[in-house]
This record gives sequence, C-alpha cells and structure tokens, in this order.
Amino acid sequence: MQISLSTEDTEKLLIAYDIIGSKWTIHILFTLSYGPKKFSEMTRSIPSITQRILSQRLKELQHHNLVNRSSLKRPTQTIYELTPKGVALATFIPCLMDWGTKN
Repeated sequence: MQISLSTEDTEKLLIAYDIIGSKWTIHILFTLSYGPKKFSEMTRSIPSITQRILSQRLKELQHHNLVNRSSLKRPTQTIYELTPKGVALATFIPCLMDWGTKN
C-alpha cells in the first residue's frame, strides 16, 4: 500500500515532529499528564535528563502552548502543567507505549 501525502499533510506532519521529535519531550508530556509538577519533581521523575535540558524543553513546550508555567509566592515555587492543547497531545502516549510493548 502506497500513501501519498499532500503538501498540506506534509507540513502538518513536520510541525508535529518539530514539537515532539526532540529528545525528552514525550517523557515530559507523559510526566505532566499525571498532573502539575514542580521542576524538582520532574527531575526526579525523569532521572536521566539534565536540569539544563529540562528547562530548555519546558520553554519550548511553553512556546508551543502545550505547558503552562505558574509561580506561587509563598513558598516560592514554580509549577508546570499541561494546557488543554498539551493534554490533547499527551493522549497518544499510552498508544505509543502499548505499541512499544507489543513490538
């Protein structure tokens, strides 16, 4: 079976890949799919990621409106959570995990 993508479909695919194709992005989305997290909680949930990369990926996800960052004053804490757009994107992760265990 041969599939031919239109130019519009190719562009949509490239946009999606640009967002989720970076290393650790799916891990971050998966971690946040369980609810809001502090930065330190995320570093514990994804132990192999460096703080620099986590910070960079979170900024990218904020730029794409997939993650919200909010600050609490007392005690000073920064909380990250998925936006509705991020939640919609994260719904495909269990399918990937299921596929990974079967193949």
